[in-house]
Amino acid sequence: MSTYLPDRNTLPALAKKALPASRKARLAPVGYAMGLFAVGTALLIAKPRFGQVPSPIQNGDAPRIGRWRRAAQHGRDGVQAFAPSNVTDSVGRSLILGGVALLAARALDEMSGRTGK
Repeated sequence: MSTYLPDRNTLPALAKKALPASRKARLAPVGYAMGLFAVGTALLIAKPRFGQVPSPIQNGDAPRIGRWRRAAQHGRDGVQAFAPSNVTDSVGRSLILGGVALLAARALDEMSGRTGK
């Protein structure tokens, strides 16, 4: 099974045949961006319980006798600063950033014009 890839000579011909996008197709990414932003904001505000992460401290903070256990406890405490307490907060922030980036890309695409001029 072979895959046809256009070369440099056929790309300009393909660009001339391309039809301008309809208004609905040009505005669809704006709807997606707004949806991402809305869902991300809802997750940040609601903070659902299913996203709650239990504390990594299961055995307490008493000093450990073994060297490896003390090293593991120290590493756990260091990594805990970067771990989210609610996973849905992280997902919500990512959705908001993705929505804003998509909206910015679409706005810049519209400002650049249909023919790139």
